Amino acid sequence: MKKCSRILAGMLSVLMIGSMLTGCGNNAETDVTDDTPGKTVLKVQLIGDFKEEDFTDPISGKSLKGVHVLEEEFEKLHEDIDLQYIIMGWDDYQKKTQAMMIANEADVYQAPGIGALADQNLLEPLQPYIDRDQFDLSVYIDGQVDGWKVVAPGDTEPQIYGLPFIADTRFILYDKQLFDEWGVEYLSAQPTLEEVIEKGTQMTGINPVTGKENFGFFHKGTDAGDIVMNLNEYFGGTWGTGNRSSEMKVNFDTDTMKQALEALLEINRNAPTGVMANQGGELFTTAENNCAIHLRSHPAMLNNIYAQGLQDRYGVARLFINEDAGMGGMFAGSPVVISANSQVKDAAWEYVKFVSSDVFAQNFWENLRNEGMPCQKVALSFDDVKNDENVAAMFDTLQYLWTPRYVYRAGQAKSILTNAVEEVALNGKDISQALSSAQKEVDDWVAAQ
Repeated sequence: MKKCSRILAGMLSVLMIGSMLTGCGNNAETDVTDDTPGKTVLKVQLIGDFKEEDFTDPISGKSLKGVHVLEEEFEKLHEDIDLQYIIMGWDDYQKKTQAMMIANEADVYQAPGIGALADQNLLEPLQPYIDRDQFDLSVYIDGQVDGWKVVAPGDTEPQIYGLPFIADTRFILYDKQLFDEWGVEYLSAQPTLEEVIEKGTQMTGINPVTGKENFGFFHKGTDAGDIVMNLNEYFGGTWGTGNRSSEMKVNFDTDTMKQALEALLEINRNAPTGVMANQGGELFTTAENNCAIHLRSHPAMLNNIYAQGLQDRYGVARLFINEDAGMGGMFAGSPVVISANSQVKDAAWEYVKFVSSDVFAQNFWENLRNEGMPCQKVALSFDDVKNDENVAAMFDTLQYLWTPRYVYRAGQAKSILTNAVEEVALNGKDISQALSSAQKEVDDWVAAQ
């Protein structure tokens, strides 16, 4: 089998832009040695725990296919193209991707940090290719295309510089067994905050069946800022406005944000004491779980539950939404983009179209679901999606995510908000004071851009 992947190892920085990039992540390096004469070499970067060769899932024990099957499938359709994957880890991925683009190390990129790349004119606009080929954007799940629209210098409105590659979402995950033991009715598909708090509070204390201590809630402390923003949306607020960092205006110092922080404090009173330090929920997704509701779960967590045969124990509900907008929750995942420096843009566009295909979606769902979810509508018809209540509910959440992607999450503003939430939740800082300080700090940072 042809080995057409370079595994990048080591750390990169923007200072290395002029150098030949040889590594990212913690994997061993493997050189590309078999460029095929007479073929167009197309280099595609991937971020995450992708595997070139077949592998065994460490939790389920299932044998899964590596990305070599995608290479082979693509090359069957395009015999004149030699596809080569470059796989890198998540550590410092934004700087590494920027450096790779400037050094012209690849043609196509997985680019969750698409906004910063577009802002530097590093991306090829895709609308001309879409128009030329009359490419049907309706193949994607609703909202996925709009979610990745960004602006480059000279743009007045967000444009398509990337198309959906990996879908990601967040949702409420709850333990049905604990609900049963406490005699509490399961969560609604779209629960109100009042419902969630009421039911979680009822399950904080000594379990009447097991005699063990239970908690109504768990969440990762590192997610607290995003939880507060989602609650802010529920109360009718928004993160702010602006399509690029230099024109961003955040709505941190608002009444709805204050309500959201107060709600988080109430939730935390019914969570393990170490929740803000990511402690106390270690048993969640196991048979010994003692937390009833996980406020911000993700697809990999549900996959782990299924791998352990615990799928009947857990249920999925949507995050909180802004009723007027019909949306709520962080839009996440990764788009696929073409580098503005690529010399083989037509071949690159063929790959972008390939990853929108039914074949790609099926392979991704069967073998790569720990990296995320397919973003094509065809995935909604897969048997183990439409016939599984939890999986179907997880896919359902994708259409409610707030788009386009939050600009504030890609820069310093996210860290400022997170710090403010931690100051309140960990150190007891006054809510109004914390949010006022965060608002001023972001405003000053934007003014300095």
